[in-house]
Amino acid sequence: NVSGSTETINVKEKKVGETQISAKKLAKQQASDSRDLVRYETGITVVETGRTGASGYAVRGVDENRVGIMVDGLRQAETLSSQGFKELFEGYGNFNNTRNSIEIENVKTATITKGADSLKSGSGALGGSVIFETKDARDYLIDKDYYLSYKRGYQTMNNQNLKTLTLAGRSKKFDILIIDTTRDGHEIENYDYKIYPNKQADLSAVGPTREKADPYQITRQSTLIKLGFQPNENHRLSVALDDSILETKGMDLSYVFRPCKDKACSETFGERIINDQSKRKNIQFSYENFSQTPFWDHIKLSYSSQKITNKARSDEYCHQSTCAGVRNPQGLNLVEEGGVYKIKDKYNGDFEYVEDKSSYYPSYELHNSKNEKISSGVNTEGNPLDSVLINCEKLNCEGKKFRIYQEYDEKYSKKYTYEDRKIEVGTLPNGKKYGKIPLRKGDVPSWGGPPQEETARFLFPRSYGYSTDFVNDRDLNTNTQQIKLDLDKEFHLWHTQHQLKYGGLYEKTLKSMVNHQYNTAANVQWWADYFFCARQEGGNLGGEKKPQPNVSVAGCANRTPLHSDIGKDTYLIPVTTKNNVLYFGDNVQLTSWLGLDLNYRYDHVKYLPSYDKNIPVPNGLITGLFKKFKPEEYVYGNKNLIPQGYKNCTYGTDCYQKNFEENLALLLRKTDYKHHSYNLGLNLDPTDWLRVQLKYANGFRAPTSDEIYMTFKHPQFSIQPNTDLKAETSKTKEVAFTFYKNSSYITLNAFQNDYRNFIDLVEVGERPIEEGSTIKYPFHQNQNRDRARVRGIEIASRLEMGDLFEKLQGFHLGYKFTYQKGRIKDNGLHPKYKEFLELNKDEHPEYEAIARKPQPMNALQPTTSVYNIGYDAPSQKWGVDMYITNVAAKKAKDSFNSQWTSMVARKEKQYTDEENIKASKANGKDVKDSRGLWRNNRYTVIDTIAYWKPIKNLTFTAGVYNLTNKKYLTWDSARSIRHLGTINRVQTETGKGLNRFYAPGRNYRMSVQFEF
Repeated sequence: NVSGSTETINVKEKKVGETQISAKKLAKQQASDSRDLVRYETGITVVETGRTGASGYAVRGVDENRVGIMVDGLRQAETLSSQGFKELFEGYGNFNNTRNSIEIENVKTATITKGADSLKSGSGALGGSVIFETKDARDYLIDKDYYLSYKRGYQTMNNQNLKTLTLAGRSKKFDILIIDTTRDGHEIENYDYKIYPNKQADLSAVGPTREKADPYQITRQSTLIKLGFQPNENHRLSVALDDSILETKGMDLSYVFRPCKDKACSETFGERIINDQSKRKNIQFSYENFSQTPFWDHIKLSYSSQKITNKARSDEYCHQSTCAGVRNPQGLNLVEEGGVYKIKDKYNGDFEYVEDKSSYYPSYELHNSKNEKISSGVNTEGNPLDSVLINCEKLNCEGKKFRIYQEYDEKYSKKYTYEDRKIEVGTLPNGKKYGKIPLRKGDVPSWGGPPQEETARFLFPRSYGYSTDFVNDRDLNTNTQQIKLDLDKEFHLWHTQHQLKYGGLYEKTLKSMVNHQYNTAANVQWWADYFFCARQEGGNLGGEKKPQPNVSVAGCANRTPLHSDIGKDTYLIPVTTKNNVLYFGDNVQLTSWLGLDLNYRYDHVKYLPSYDKNIPVPNGLITGLFKKFKPEEYVYGNKNLIPQGYKNCTYGTDCYQKNFEENLALLLRKTDYKHHSYNLGLNLDPTDWLRVQLKYANGFRAPTSDEIYMTFKHPQFSIQPNTDLKAETSKTKEVAFTFYKNSSYITLNAFQNDYRNFIDLVEVGERPIEEGSTIKYPFHQNQNRDRARVRGIEIASRLEMGDLFEKLQGFHLGYKFTYQKGRIKDNGLHPKYKEFLELNKDEHPEYEAIARKPQPMNALQPTTSVYNIGYDAPSQKWGVDMYITNVAAKKAKDSFNSQWTSMVARKEKQYTDEENIKASKANGKDVKDSRGLWRNNRYTVIDTIAYWKPIKNLTFTAGVYNLTNKKYLTWDSARSIRHLGTINRVQTETGKGLNRFYAPGRNYRMSVQFEF
């Protein structure tokens, strides 16, 4: 129900820096995802990641894992936040490394807290938190015993269709709620989405210069079921199921890949098909008691089991008809005529060998039915009958013949003709059928040896008939079990009033990664689909040729398999996190004008790493990590060429395995973190129109398991684990002045957030992985190093015009504003700049100042204002709202390019020499400093939304978004553009491809809802 006002704020219950968004408000604004949730809020935005969508929120200069997300008391999946992981994998799109989202139709309230909030969310809420509570049957069954709703919606920006069915009912002691939601759409359409004139031009626009969003089909299926049993007013049992899956399928046409570091390797564009999934399933049991006792007025005991899987599957192969692996320039095709399979030309005619007498040695050339020479496009040298078998599971071979081409008969007489031969059917060991056409055999030669055989073959195109599909199927799993006890009690003590909340929880979370890499055949053509290879074991000549169903005809000579699987592995050891929590909070009203908020929470986080031999970490990443190989141990090289006096410690030997096990034991060290969180508030009400609030709170983020335990070894980039990391911390100081009357108010808020112990990837120098070796690997490690400070002011206001003028009852005005500034500071020079500055101190002394100055925080949003004017008719049958969002330009000095040292004009070490490198260009200009390459300009966007209830049970809602068709780029989209990697890129030199990141132009949404 969207009718009437959506603002029912009690000023005296509103906390500093906290905003509550109701289901009614979300429905009225036609919100469909996490972006819409914060669309008309300031100081909070979503983190954009490209194809995998949004990944959590950015608040007060920090984002993703540094902003807590909870659904019904459960923390949601965290990203692998190690900078090392991001450097190695994130820029290549091989992982769905995002924070999962929630179905908006299930949300009862969303509470946004800005500023440290570990009190509610525990580890992770450094900058703030977003806490969701899902709907309950009791929300619908206030004055009746049943509720039924069916909602259909559509939005043009991504052609999304929405279907939501809501059922709620109560019978005696039981109540039930079912919400089933389906969303089906495609990618969000950027501005100038129809830039390409036709589908062929669209699919041909590949690589980072592509100006249109990549084509994806995006579906979400969500089911929320809650069943309650309340035998009397004091006891309630309930069980809930929250099950959802978000699926994205499509093509990464903007994908760019270079198979080697050397620029001599040619790049390939757009050759990736993707299938991403984000699954979340939560089962929750709870018991509530409402009996008033000296210790509680309400107690709730709950158990939850939540499983989250973020899957990213990518298939990399050439999928066009022009690909080298599937070329068929002569248009050969397979047909069946009168029980005979025939290979015909593109004119559906037969081939003919024509004798070419133009040279001294006559030859036979293959011509098509139009007498055109086609030998260059047909394999006339290979595919002898005894090396080609027919797949009778795909072609009906029983009683059929096949037209083959004979060059010489068994007496070695020239024929150059074709014959229809009977297919002989055989059975493979797995029971599947295949067909063969044996070579005819003649007499045994007078000199002995095997009988003379004919020369006959199948005529196929010269290409393989398929593209090799390099499949990456990677899962990030987060499985959580939680037991939670919550109690609350209201009481009076002397002249003071207390609202006491206390309790605790035990939570166990297993975070794991599973990589499955294999090769298979894709874009398969008929000559690879209907036929396979027969060859001798080991490729030896003269032996019996046996069926090889996993080898194509074209790959027969070297036994190239169609499908090869290297198995499953992981780059992250599984880590179980155990969290023990106790919390206490008391809202104390000392007098009519003075109140205190006293809140405390204790967290004890334990990390328990383990190792799964079925999903191993590649041994080479762990051997030599802590304990080196000895000088006399021969590890890397040909095991058949071990120098005298050296011990064989090559891969697979007992010596190698022993080193692996010793280093693994050192890696699997337990770590734990303890933190005391508090939130202290002072509430002053000196008059009946002014409220003053002061807040002092802290938060923490324990390092994620990948930041502690991730290991990687490579001659160009290696990562060393760090089990001594400290937790990141934040402190918030905030003051707010609220002027109010009835439902109207204006809040002026000033805040300061201080962050400590930021975790960052630091170069720790080169070191050998073998004792005494001259070969050294450059190692990096996550360390605590940065501190940061963010300051800002916020305004939030709403004016009900009826509070001033009775004739304007129903009109309302709103205004929100956020301005914030912040920098990351360090006590000394970042280690990664040391060598760079030493090499360039003479020619570019200005780089020293750039490297030493405080670093801007990209997660800070530009100054933002949101204006709202609306009207709700007194009859509550119709209403309209207009939102005007004004966002300032992100200033160059407030943005940061982390790759600047590899883009400015510089001197670099090239092995033993030094080389002068010219500056890279960005958008046609030389990169000269550390300012961000892409930034948004100031923009203003106007949205208009209206609802109409012609009858009690029917509601129409419609909206026009970006009414003026403004072309604009958001800061979060601009900062998601990468300079390195294979995804989310533009052509840095020219800026081509930037249009792909622009927000949608004018777009529309509409919905209709039936309620009974």
